[in-house]
Amino acid sequence: GTELYASVSIGISLYPADAADAGGLLRNADAAMFRAKRAGPRGYVVHQADDSDARSKLSLSTRLRKAVDQQSWTLHYQPLIELGTADMYGVEALIRWPDPNGGMLAPGEFIPLAEEMGLIDAIGGWVVEEIGRQDAIWRAEGIELEIGFNLSPRQLWQDDPVGRIARQIRAAGIDPARVTVEITESTAMNDPDHTLEVLHGFKDQGLRLAIDDFGTGYSSLSRLRYMPVDVLKIDRTFVREVNSDPQSASMVSAIIALANNLGMEPLAEGIETQDEWRFLADRGCPFGQGFFFSRPIPAEQITAMHRRAGLHVIDGGLAI
Repeated sequence: GTELYASVSIGISLYPADAADAGGLLRNADAAMFRAKRAGPRGYVVHQADDSDARSKLSLSTRLRKAVDQQSWTLHYQPLIELGTADMYGVEALIRWPDPNGGMLAPGEFIPLAEEMGLIDAIGGWVVEEIGRQDAIWRAEGIELEIGFNLSPRQLWQDDPVGRIARQIRAAGIDPARVTVEITESTAMNDPDHTLEVLHGFKDQGLRLAIDDFGTGYSSLSRLRYMPVDVLKIDRTFVREVNSDPQSASMVSAIIALANNLGMEPLAEGIETQDEWRFLADRGCPFGQGFFFSRPIPAEQITAMHRRAGLHVIDGGLAI
């Protein structure tokens, strides 16, 4: 037969020092177990009364599982802009989790935990389904936009990522030619051979591909030139310093030239000022996104923006 090896992480809670009832003991043991998992396999942690981080994570995980069951998410969309005209041609879909205490939780606040808990495929499936629902509404109103969404590292490494995403997109009724799948540069270069295989699979399905946060992940240029990538997204850390740091300006100019020479579309992330916009447009960067044009906003605001027939930039701001 097949030999299987298992490892355990143990959380310990003591009666009556940690709690006087079974429910309290279990909660404290769960919190200690999260710390044990974080420390690595085959370990144990004894509950400490001030273990607030673990308790907070335990609380978040409970809420997260409930949110997956109830699909209590929403999507906001950040406009993608043609820098030469300041017209919107597409959007990037970004998941948000409404906080019961007010505000919204951004992906970085819960996606890593969702990956750890094995919930990311359910969340990713909801994102594609919701994109399809909103795209149908827009098309019925005569609005046709390119739509991008982010693929997390765990989604890239799950079984048959191409088949899963392709089935979800077909079920959502979206034209794959208008869909851009985004992965970060660091994710792409973690295992370039696996990434290359997956990216070619996505291209075979007719999808567009983007490398996100480019410039921060130590890409091998010899690998990059073989990747079937459509868009190279320049990381915001370089963009925000183009007018104050000569090295950042040189880096951005070099990435724009690299993308153009490789037949990819350069897109600048995190544009926050008119000077940054002008610098990028002057250097031949055709596309961008950032708070200068718009923060991520609900779908109905995208609809209103599109009806104005483009973003009209005046006096360093936006005509809303």
